Amino acid sequence: MYNGRALDRPVYRFLRLLFLLGLVHGFYLLAQEGLRAWELARERAALKEEVARARAEVERLKEEVRAARDPAYLEALLRRMGWVRKDEEVRRWP
Repeated sequence: MYNGRALDRPVYRFLRLLFLLGLVHGFYLLAQEGLRAWELARERAALKEEVARARAEVERLKEEVRAARDPAYLEALLRRMGWVRKDEEVRRWP
């Protein structure tokens, strides 16, 4: 039988230690969640930038499709590639 103060019993020492370990573990989990939230926010910002770049690329491609429907643009493009019309002659410069 224990004759000391009631709160100094060995079982209470064990419970205090267990409570302290629980607090430490809780703070560790809180820090882990904070780190995860920070990493996710950074990844979200990177993905937003990637989406913005992809949207800009889509707009550029749409503009290129609109230009490709213009006969004058197509003719200029084909001439840059070296194509000529049926009734034209190809001459080399000396």
